[in-house]
Amino acid sequence: MLKKALIRPLLIIAAFICGAIFPKLGEATFVIRYFLIVMLYFIYLPLDIKSLKLHKSQFVLTGANILIGIAAWYIAGLSGDKSLADAAFFAAITPTASAAPVIMKFLGGNVSYIITGFVLTNTLVSTALFFMLPLMITGEVNPAGFLNAAVNLVILIGSPAILALVTRKIYPPSMEWAKKCGNLSFILWVILLCVISGSAMKFFYSHPGISYKYYFVIAGISLLICMVNFSLGYLIGGKQFAREASQTLGQKNTTFTIVLASTFSSPLAAMGPTFYVLWHNLWNALQLFIHDRKMAKKAE
Repeated sequence: MLKKALIRPLLIIAAFICGAIFPKLGEATFVIRYFLIVMLYFIYLPLDIKSLKLHKSQFVLTGANILIGIAAWYIAGLSGDKSLADAAFFAAITPTASAAPVIMKFLGGNVSYIITGFVLTNTLVSTALFFMLPLMITGEVNPAGFLNAAVNLVILIGSPAILALVTRKIYPPSMEWAKKCGNLSFILWVILLCVISGSAMKFFYSHPGISYKYYFVIAGISLLICMVNFSLGYLIGGKQFAREASQTLGQKNTTFTIVLASTFSSPLAAMGPTFYVLWHNLWNALQLFIHDRKMAKKAE
């Protein structure tokens, strides 16, 4: 039973190690966008908007998500280093991960709360980014910047939602595909972790002029943001939704902001959400291990 409890956590850790050993996997970053769309598609497919119940704490979480992003950008920007500020911003502004409902299902929590939080944060944070990206990245407001942001956000967030809606209309039984595919989202996520880890190592090797201390600073900022998110989410959720709110605010859709950081800023800025991938997945691995071990003991 203990061995079974270790499977998922070890797969997450193995994905990072695999990417570190084989940095050439970083050349496959083009799949990140498509994998993300597929993961979102399977989240949207069985989703019945009418059945989702909004809780006031979810609006607080969304507001906290945006405010933490602004605060991280401002505080890191005090250093005078724009890349550092952008790295902090993209790590903090990231909305809830598409894999968060999957993790919460494994943890035996309230999945519908996570799904509602996922839809709310991704919709409102994406809307906020539509206005914030041109201003924060270029320092000015311009129609071209807004259009560029809108196109990228529609492709990443809107296209899988529209595709899922059309699929359901044409073939209603498709709503069951997500269940039948089982752990597909988790498998895709593990593959993405390999690619993201490989991309990070490839960036390290191709930029020998950047001090390792600089990477440690970005990693430290991402870790601090991660700790703030999970802890603050736990407090916002209260007794009823502490674990769910913590996961909603803490587990981030980093593939989304890695793409945005690479598009609107620089590969160095993408290191912010990339390091966040490590931290929140290490926490997820620990949570899964603790939960699976408890379940294994109960089954004995």
